[in-house]
Amino acid sequence: MMHRPSISIIMNCYNSDRFLEEAIDSVYAQTIDDWEIIFWDNASTDQSGVIARSYDDRLKYFRSEDTTLLGEARNFALKEVSGKYVAFLDCDDLYFPDKLRKQIALMDSNDYAMCYGSAIIINESGRQIRRNTTKNRSGFVFGQLLSHYEINMQSVMVRRSVLTDNNFEFDSNLKYSPDYNLFMRIASTYNIGVINDVLVQYRVWDGSLSSKSIDIAPYEIRITLDQIVEQFPELRERFALEFDKAYDKLHYYKALSSIYRNDRKIARMELRTIIYSKIEYLLLYLLLFFPIPSHIILKILRR
Repeated sequence: MMHRPSISIIMNCYNSDRFLEEAIDSVYAQTIDDWEIIFWDNASTDQSGVIARSYDDRLKYFRSEDTTLLGEARNFALKEVSGKYVAFLDCDDLYFPDKLRKQIALMDSNDYAMCYGSAIIINESGRQIRRNTTKNRSGFVFGQLLSHYEINMQSVMVRRSVLTDNNFEFDSNLKYSPDYNLFMRIASTYNIGVINDVLVQYRVWDGSLSSKSIDIAPYEIRITLDQIVEQFPELRERFALEFDKAYDKLHYYKALSSIYRNDRKIARMELRTIIYSKIEYLLLYLLLFFPIPSHIILKILRR
C-alpha cells in the first residue's frame, strides 16, 4: 500500500526561479520527513520547472497549460494533495527547520481546524526587516482577526477534512486576498491554534504581489467581510465593534493606495471618515499635510 504523507505542502509557482531552490531546500531541511510537496507550475517561462524537477519524488510536479489567477491555481493544487494536513509555501519564502514538527504536535493533540505562527519579514537579500509576532491565543480568534489580521500564509497548516467537509476552497475571482478570504471563513466557524514561535521567513521585495495589489485590497477584503455577515448575521452582532474596525480599515487601505499615487487630497478624504476611530489614522491624516515625500511616509508605514 502506498504511504500517504501526513502533510501536503502546496507550492504555487509562476516565474519564480530566483529564490525557488532556497525555498524548496527549506522544506527538505525539516526535522520531520512525513511530507510531500505539491508543486503547481502556473505555466512558467523561466527555469522554475527545471529547478523543481531536479528534486526527488517527494516533490510532485504539475504544470498548467495556461496561467491562471493565484486562487484558481491553488485550487488546482489542492485537488492533488493526499495528506491529512495542508501547508503552503510561496517560492520566495522559507520554512524554519522545525516548522512542520511544531505544527503537527499542536494539530495532532487538539481539534483545531488550522493553526498559524509568527513570521520574520526579510528583504530581497535575506536580511531581517522586522518580526511579526502573533498576539492571539488559540481558540475562537475570529473577533481578534477582524481587529488585527495577523495570519501569515506561509505559516498556516489546515486540516484537509475541514476543507473537504465544507467545500472550502480559494475564491478564484480574488487577485489580492484569496488566502484572507479562505482563512477568515474557516475562523468564522472553527477554533484556530496559534503558535507564538517564529515558523517562517516571508520575503518582501519589488517583485512581490503585495506591492502591486494595494489598489484592489479594500474591495476584496470587503467582499470577504460581506460574505461572512450574510452567512452569519449573528457574528455581526456578537463582534459589532470588531467588524466596525475591519470596515474602517478599508478606508485606510484606500488612503494607502492614494499615497502610492501621490494623491494626498484623496488620501486625506478617506482618512477623514475614520480619524477618530484610531490614533494611527489621525496621525497619518495630519502627516499628509507636511511636505514629506510619499515614499518616506510609506516606509514609516512599512509599506
